[in-house]
Amino acid sequence: MKTLYIMRDPEKDTKSSSDDFFLTLTQKGEIDARNVATKLFNKNVKPDLIVSSPSLRAETTSMILSKVLDINKGIVYNEGLYQGYLEELIESVTFTFHTVDTLMLVGHNPLLTNFANHFVGYKDKIGMGEVLKIEFDTSSWVDVEVDNAKLIEKIEP
Repeated sequence: MKTLYIMRDPEKDTKSSSDDFFLTLTQKGEIDARNVATKLFNKNVKPDLIVSSPSLRAETTSMILSKVLDINKGIVYNEGLYQGYLEELIESVTFTFHTVDTLMLVGHNPLLTNFANHFVGYKDKIGMGEVLKIEFDTSSWVDVEVDNAKLIEKIEP
């Protein structure tokens, strides 16, 4: 079994920069990130790997997750999570090390919603700060596909 958590970045401060890449989280966004991280902690979620968009708001979110979940491994930053190409994201997931059983992606919409739609038919838009838990009935990330994917839960801030 492989488990994937996908988290959309929480509320961003659109006035913090004229460049989308450097937008920060609002105070509410930071609180939401901590709330979700705490909910994950209380569910004993401990990802083997966090892969994040390199944008400032996703980086901040990933660092909050890493701290609250007490993950001592580094965070991997993947430009594909910022650029928003579905096929590239699917390829990145399938190339995840076989020793990773629980993977967490932190990124943006519409990419994450498109990803969830592709694998589990998730039709709603993933809200800011929300997390989807998807399980794949396989022992290898190479073999993740629509037929072995199941949406387990949505976690809101």
